[in-house]
Amino acid sequence: VSGNTLPLSSIVGGNVILPCTKVVYPNCSSTTWIYGSIEEVGHGRVKKEEQNNRADRLSLGSNCSLHVSDVRAEDAGFYTCQQFLTEGGSQHGRDAPVHLSVLTMSSSSPVTDIKPDRPVTLRCSLHTHNGPGRCAPGIDQDVSLSWLRVDEADTGLIEAGTNLQGDSRYQVTQPSHCDITLTVTLQREDNNRKWRCQLTGKVEIFLDFTFKFS
Repeated sequence: VSGNTLPLSSIVGGNVILPCTKVVYPNCSSTTWIYGSIEEVGHGRVKKEEQNNRADRLSLGSNCSLHVSDVRAEDAGFYTCQQFLTEGGSQHGRDAPVHLSVLTMSSSSPVTDIKPDRPVTLRCSLHTHNGPGRCAPGIDQDVSLSWLRVDEADTGLIEAGTNLQGDSRYQVTQPSHCDITLTVTLQREDNNRKWRCQLTGKVEIFLDFTFKFS
């Protein structure tokens, strides 16, 4: 992994902006964006070919940044911004690489099966180019995941969450610092309670899950 790779994180369903740091022409006519080995933006134009099924979620923004909307787990990985002064010409300058990690959450039980006195497991994973829950070496080493219970005050404002590690009613397991699960045996007072997976690193992002008893 290149030491100048810019690490970015997003929640699934969110929007993210990938900056290009070496733009030559401000109108982006020199800018090409590659995802993995696929050229998705060529000379400032998003490619609409059939193999690029993400084209409708991609656009170029200010300074030729790549905007990805409705982020999905499969969007995780390496993006490279390159400059070409002419079509078919040689690359100008060096790559400007970005690595996007995507935070996702899943439940072991269908929503219709969530009831009091039943255990439920929530898994929170950071997707990288290595796959779900597998940290990207040299990129995600400063990332940490944690589970919090979020209580609503009477005013409707969210109070500071209560960290769940160390509480006997919950079991938290963490195979890696990019993968964490919470198993909880629900009680009636947990109806409509919000549980939060929080990623802390250079930025702080989170996903919430609310149990609703059927």
